[in-house]
Amino acid sequence: MQKKCMKTIANYRIISLQKFSKYSLHTFANTFSWWLSKLFLSLHQQKTKPLIFKDMLLTNRELFLLIICTVIYITLFILVIQYSRRKIQLLQSRLDNIHAMQKIAVIEPRKDVNTVFSSPVYLRIKQYLNEGRSMTEGDWTELAEAVNSIYIGFTEKLYSLYNMSDQDYRVSLLIKIRIQPKDIATLTTHSKESVASTRSRLYQKVFGKKGSTKDWDDFILSI
Repeated sequence: MQKKCMKTIANYRIISLQKFSKYSLHTFANTFSWWLSKLFLSLHQQKTKPLIFKDMLLTNRELFLLIICTVIYITLFILVIQYSRRKIQLLQSRLDNIHAMQKIAVIEPRKDVNTVFSSPVYLRIKQYLNEGRSMTEGDWTELAEAVNSIYIGFTEKLYSLYNMSDQDYRVSLLIKIRIQPKDIATLTTHSKESVASTRSRLYQKVFGKKGSTKDWDDFILSI
C-alpha cells in the first residue's frame, strides 16, 4: 500500500508540472492573440489618420494601445506563473509530508492495535450501531484519545495537511478504526452519500487531484 502511494505521489508531481507548463503557455498565447485581433478589428473600423502611409502602418493610437495591452498581459502572465508555482510548491511540500508520515508509520513502535478494538469507547460504538444511535461529544473525545494513544500524532498529522471540519475529522477517525461507511453515516447522523462525498473531497483537497473514496480510506490506514 505504501509503495503504491509513493509511486502515485511521484507520478503526480511530474504530471502536474508538465500540464501546468503546457496549459499556461497555450492559454496565454490564445488569449493574447484574441485580444490583439479584437483591438485591430475595433480600431480599423474607426476612421484614423495614419502615421505615415494610410492602411499600411499603425497609427499613434494603435501603437500606444498595443504597447499597453502587451505590458498588461505580460504582467498578468508573470503573476499567474508565480501564483501557480507557489501552489505547486505547497502541494509538493504537502506530498513530502505525507511520504514522511507513511515512512514513520512503518518504523515507529506502537501499542498493539487491537487495544483500540477492546477499548470501552469501541465497545460502545458497536452498541450504538446495534441500536441505530449516533455518538456523543464525549464519545468523540474518548475515541480521539484512544486512536492517538496507538497512532501517535494522528490528529496533528491530519490537521497539518488540511484544515478539517468536525465532520471531516470524525469520518477519518472512524475509518482509522475500520468502521464501515454505512455505519459511519449512522454514527455521524449523515447520509451514506454525504460520507462518500466527504471522503473523496478530502482526498482531492489533500492530494490535489481527484480520487475515490477508497483512496482516502487507504491513505488514512497508511499513516
